[in-house]
Amino acid sequence: MTPYYGKLTWEEVRDADKDRVVILSVSATEDHGPHMALDTDTLLGTSIADGVAKAAPDEVFIMPPIPYGFNEHHKDFPGVIWIGPETLIAFITDVTRSLAHHGFRRLLLLNSHGSNHSVLDLAARKTVIENEIICVSASYWNLMSDRINAMRASETGGIAHACEFEAAMYMHLDPAHIYPERAAKQVVHNPDSRYFNLDLASGGARAMLMRWWSEHSPDGTMGDPTVATAENGKRFFDAAVEETLGLVREMRALPILPRKDHH
Repeated sequence: MTPYYGKLTWEEVRDADKDRVVILSVSATEDHGPHMALDTDTLLGTSIADGVAKAAPDEVFIMPPIPYGFNEHHKDFPGVIWIGPETLIAFITDVTRSLAHHGFRRLLLLNSHGSNHSVLDLAARKTVIENEIICVSASYWNLMSDRINAMRASETGGIAHACEFEAAMYMHLDPAHIYPERAAKQVVHNPDSRYFNLDLASGGARAMLMRWWSEHSPDGTMGDPTVATAENGKRFFDAAVEETLGLVREMRALPILPRKDHH
């Protein structure tokens, strides 16, 4: 049976192993500097899901992706398509509610756009409350931050948006549509901040302030894409697939626990 949900027939859905983890990739269509395409988040997220399907085709189903996200703060840069957070939560929970109706019990909302993180967390929580199934949200870079730091060439502040990390993986996955000669180093936030460090591999900001992107990024970039290489991109990508598969396998082992209403 194919691991791609959209390629199943309705009879195959009826008969499918409902304890496979259903992966829904949610990303964004937005600026990634002059050196990267608008589909960066979508390409990276869907490619990681595809990598998991290739490694473990009998353990997952891959949903058609959602290529739009919560990113109105980027709209000063042409090309951005933004979805309001309430709309996005409602849309995602309609998808998860449909999957639960068909009997699927283990869902992974795989995020590949930073500002979707809180939205998908809420969508996953709503799904659990409404359907009493397992629904997990995860931003793929958070699954592998220690491995990113072990492989990176840039200093802290160099991995945030259209950065070494994303540029390297895009070079590996689709070298025809990335333009490294246009890249510039833009470490534009304070990497020494105790509370507002936005470096993706730093462990995350302890407090969140998301400004208009044009206020602190002159070209839509945050980080250092100038040190990215396709070779390192393959290493980043392989690590992302391995860690996402590790999460999938832990999810498959989780018990479905009964509620206990103590009223």
